[in-house]
Amino acid sequence: MIERTPYPGGRAFSFVDRKSGLDLDNGQHVLLGCCDEYVGLLDRLDVRGGFRFQPLLDIPIYHGGKLQHVSSRRLSGPLHLLPGLLRYGHLPFRERIRAMRAAPGFLHPDAMALDAQSFGDWLRQMGQSEDTIGLLWDLVGTAVLNGHVDEISAGLAAESFRIGVVAGWKRARLGLFTRPLGDLAAEAIARLQARGVRVHYSSSVARLDVRDGRIVGLRLRDGSNVPTSRVISTVPQDAFINLLPEDWRLREPFSAVQGLRWSPILNVFLEYEEPVTDHEVFASTEMGGMFVFNRGRLLPESRRDGRWLSVSVSAAGAFRSLDHAEIVTRVTRAIAGACPRARSAKLRHASVVWQPHATFLAAPNTWTSRLDAKTPIAGLYAAGDWTNTGWPASLEGAVRSGRTAAQLVEIAETAERN
Repeated sequence: MIERTPYPGGRAFSFVDRKSGLDLDNGQHVLLGCCDEYVGLLDRLDVRGGFRFQPLLDIPIYHGGKLQHVSSRRLSGPLHLLPGLLRYGHLPFRERIRAMRAAPGFLHPDAMALDAQSFGDWLRQMGQSEDTIGLLWDLVGTAVLNGHVDEISAGLAAESFRIGVVAGWKRARLGLFTRPLGDLAAEAIARLQARGVRVHYSSSVARLDVRDGRIVGLRLRDGSNVPTSRVISTVPQDAFINLLPEDWRLREPFSAVQGLRWSPILNVFLEYEEPVTDHEVFASTEMGGMFVFNRGRLLPESRRDGRWLSVSVSAAGAFRSLDHAEIVTRVTRAIAGACPRARSAKLRHASVVWQPHATFLAAPNTWTSRLDAKTPIAGLYAAGDWTNTGWPASLEGAVRSGRTAAQLVEIAETAERN
């Protein structure tokens, strides 16, 4: 395994904040109950105690200072959402009924056919009002797909809601990490090294060597060459294209990959001198939609329950021009609007962490831009959350892509031996 950075984790890593001394993740990642491949991978590597699932989906949502919940019950299929939608008081009762009427559209969506239009247009065609879109579908959809409804594919949005929301209460539960992501990655790598995997940190590939349509080696940035006939690439989409020989970059399907754009995520870590919330996690409609995690409770050894918060704002491009002080001011104002105790609590420390290349933007017409695991170059396999997994950009999608690529390598090697 060749890793460009001196630490494991890829785009899901941790670091120690120099000013506060706290372990921060580069972003507040979450799981859903449907993330069985990710959970299975940690289990196979015997990595324990890294996350826990809510018994049932329950997300407190603040809007205009008022609290409502998106929640589920132990009912079969999409019925688990019915009681929660009926009680979702941020919307008038007639709009809640309309929201429920949209649910059948998520049961068996034709994702490929829907990919050409935006999620917002599709919702409007199903009779959803702008208030319902803003206070329900966009809030949840942006967190899942890192894009607002009018800039993301209806196909991927509908498929994502089918997989992780309407499929049942177990699959919709929120999974929260209880250890820093970097610790999980380090433990997983240690298990692999114990099985004989060689890991090369601070080493990166400059180019893939291709001869007669087949991988023959890797050229590293230090000038050395690694002969090989099999490569699984796990780098992001733009880095992948740059590794290809120039004459391959403009060929299909590689040329289509270059149309994938990035969407940023803004993360703000706040430490108060006293507890400001009793929630484990909550959402607010401020700043275009933000999710707030009680990191002091999720990481109990910190002993900062209610005081140490992690704020995640997806699709945050509108805030990219703001300086850190202004971002902290806006975020703490939004926290105070939801949490009365935050209005008088002294802020001890704040850290702003940008992920400009957090995920690919799941824009309309990008379904066919995502690369299959088996590429036209013999021996080259692509993995990563941007590849053609059928899932949104996520930890689960990344794991699924890696497993698919590994299985294809195994099949190819078996065929050669036989």
